[in-house]
Amino acid sequence: MSLPIARRMMIDADAARAERDEQMAMEWAMTILADPNAVPDPTALDSLGMHQAAFSAWVAADPSRQDRYLSIVRKTLEGSNAAARLGMRDRESKSPVKDHNFTRSPLVLAASLAFVLLAAAGIWWRSEGTAPSLIAQSEARTPIETRIGEVRTERLADGTSVILDTDTLLLVRITAKERSVEIKRGRARFSVVQDSQRPFLVRGGGADVTSEVGSFDISVRQGVRISPIERTLTLAVRRPVPGGQAKSLQLRPGQLLTLEAGQATELSVISAPRSEQQWVTGVKSFDNVPINDVIAEANSYSETKIELASPALGRREIFADIDIRDIERVAHAISAFLDLDIDRSRPHRLILTEKK
Repeated sequence: MSLPIARRMMIDADAARAERDEQMAMEWAMTILADPNAVPDPTALDSLGMHQAAFSAWVAADPSRQDRYLSIVRKTLEGSNAAARLGMRDRESKSPVKDHNFTRSPLVLAASLAFVLLAAAGIWWRSEGTAPSLIAQSEARTPIETRIGEVRTERLADGTSVILDTDTLLLVRITAKERSVEIKRGRARFSVVQDSQRPFLVRGGGADVTSEVGSFDISVRQGVRISPIERTLTLAVRRPVPGGQAKSLQLRPGQLLTLEAGQATELSVISAPRSEQQWVTGVKSFDNVPINDVIAEANSYSETKIELASPALGRREIFADIDIRDIERVAHAISAFLDLDIDRSRPHRLILTEKK
């Protein structure tokens, strides 16, 4: 007998969350292991130097993440010790490797961590006469993440301010030569500090956004949405697009670029609706927006989800100002608009149903 749809959805959501946590744990291991001077012992979770605050916040959202991180770190350190015994250390070094100490030379750690990451992902490199690339210390990126319902402001090492929306993951790399961020999922607003020598690069969903100064929003969920707030952005698309479409363009404030998920999808540049940039305040002005879109956005901020007993009602459009982060207010607004009742009989579900 097949599982009920709701049960299958819950199992799928748990699996996706576990996969994201495993990926984040790998990123944290890569970041902390690559910084042996600041963090002599990566298993001392109360002595992680400059990484302490962000790491503690990440673990606080789900204590099981601590065990994921420690498991990856220990496997990597064990692998680096074994690699050192096999001669993967500087050939000029004559000092023996002691069994009771872990080796943390960047090259050995890079090789070991690369192996752990590839093995964990189920990916194996096959030799074709060339050596595999290793994860170098200079490639380490700092992860910044928000949990569901959390909206937080962070200031990067270069002074750039970032507002992270709900369930967002960024990988940040700020060095003397470059400033880059990869947005793995979610939405963020960047207020970029000017630096003509180091243009600010944001990558996500197959699009590259470059800015020397100014602010802009970028969202990577089912597709990509990019909207400048101040200053023009330079945009390049790395994904296939239909023939004849330019893969680089300038995007001006007031414009919105959308790139749907999938291969060879068209770029669309339109005037940004007034609700597009209101997510930072929470209250959004929806002007004839399908109710399904409003529900999807509200659900992204809450573990409790709104559902329509009659899915066809989701195609109706609503005109209203709604606090999108307050799931109860959204449910009340939509139920009043559609003249429906709210069924609260099931945990974590607000089902909008016909009045009895």
